[in-house]
Amino acid sequence: MVELFLTLKPAPIICLLAFGFLALAVPTASRAQGNFETAEILFTRAVLAYDEGRYAEATRELLQAHGFDPGHTDVIYYLGLSYNAQGNFDQAERYLRRGLERAPKNSDLRYQLGISLYGQKKFDNALNEFLTVYKAEPRKDNVGYYIGLCYYQKKDYETAVGYFRKNVSTQAKTRQLNQYSLGLALRALGREKEAVAELTEAVKIEPAAPIVGPTQQLLTVLQERAEDKRLRLQVALNGQYDSNAAGANDAKRSYGNLINVRADYTFYRSGPWESSVTYSALQTLNYNAHSFDLSDHLLGVNLYYKTHLAEMPANAGLQLSNDILLLGGEKLLQRPTGTFSFTVQEDSSNFTTALLRGQYKGFFHHQDYSSIDRRDAVNGLVGLVHFIRFGGGRHQVNFGYHFDREDAGGKEWSYLGHKAVAGLLLSLPWEIRAAVNAEYHTRFYGDQSAVGGDRADDEAIVLAALSKEIAPKLTLTLQHLWDRNYSTVSDFRVSRNVTSLGMTWRY
Repeated sequence: MVELFLTLKPAPIICLLAFGFLALAVPTASRAQGNFETAEILFTRAVLAYDEGRYAEATRELLQAHGFDPGHTDVIYYLGLSYNAQGNFDQAERYLRRGLERAPKNSDLRYQLGISLYGQKKFDNALNEFLTVYKAEPRKDNVGYYIGLCYYQKKDYETAVGYFRKNVSTQAKTRQLNQYSLGLALRALGREKEAVAELTEAVKIEPAAPIVGPTQQLLTVLQERAEDKRLRLQVALNGQYDSNAAGANDAKRSYGNLINVRADYTFYRSGPWESSVTYSALQTLNYNAHSFDLSDHLLGVNLYYKTHLAEMPANAGLQLSNDILLLGGEKLLQRPTGTFSFTVQEDSSNFTTALLRGQYKGFFHHQDYSSIDRRDAVNGLVGLVHFIRFGGGRHQVNFGYHFDREDAGGKEWSYLGHKAVAGLLLSLPWEIRAAVNAEYHTRFYGDQSAVGGDRADDEAIVLAALSKEIAPKLTLTLQHLWDRNYSTVSDFRVSRNVTSLGMTWRY
């Protein structure tokens, strides 16, 4: 065989060698072609899944395609898209950076990388990527919007406004988001009339979009501020039936009226600070039990400060008030109260309020009581309530917990309390608003020497209401109050139902 090989001329030898190499290369080329075709099939299926919103399925197909063809930049791009759509921004960043190593001038990859960095709150890094894209393609869809968002997060509102105004968007949804963000930036700059104009345009773009609800609420606030409306008035008049006007174990039924007047005046407003005074008066008239008519007068001062907590909008408030309660025309109780509240808005749909309240309850004529019956008390309360808006801000649900402790002069009136609170607000057809608020308050009073044994109360209260604005600033409301206090001491077992129909005028 060696001899045969040596006797061959050079040209045939070269041909023989080439044939051998081809014979070895053909299977490899076939496998590469097969991998490419498999990757293309998987990629096509993944794109269809992505377009239909099945992002997890698209990601699985894309990962398989990437395994067959690691250099397929379209596969890498869609991996970034899919991970971003699922909020898995760190994984999106990982693959998009790989893609940019292969195609550093690919603006689509860089744009998605900017989104993944923004999602991780790496605003400076995201801004660098978006600015690079903007320099290459200033008319690229929504790049101005994202640059504006980055500057907004950095609190450079003036620059943010410039990019929001220059943004180009072919989709109505993103145009609306850009317009809304522009309004927020103008508001942060104190240019509230301009903010009102931009937010009004945002509502017009897509009137049925989810963002319209929060936008309209913000518009109402800004319009009042733009008009420098400092005085707010509210007057309510209800006709009602009360199954237990006395609120006692021995029920006394009565028809009657409830009148409520409230006035708020903002006397100071500068930057993030705002301060106001409040006066309210409430009067019930029980025509079958006038000795249980209630009258309450409250005077208070409020201080608010707008700030941010971990880049989230926040609002701190301090309310100081004193109210005097009269029963049957005679002074019964006064309550100096101080409340500190702190609200954080996690996003456009979620916000949480923390409460800290101190209150003194001073009963008039307490000198007529024995020491065991003295009800003068100090009440302290801490609580946390979370609110969730949905349906474009048209609906809302809330839930929370309060803990309170009351230290009274008479030990039988001292207690530890736990309260669960919840609420639901719905916008119904024909512009009817439905609201349900409920609370369950458990109070442990301890030993009751007068009756022997411990006293524990479980009070459940539900207030349901339907309301409709029948004319500008005039609302018709139908509501029902259900109140049950279950107590281990029979004298404190109370049941009450109040049904009312009334009108409320607001200015």
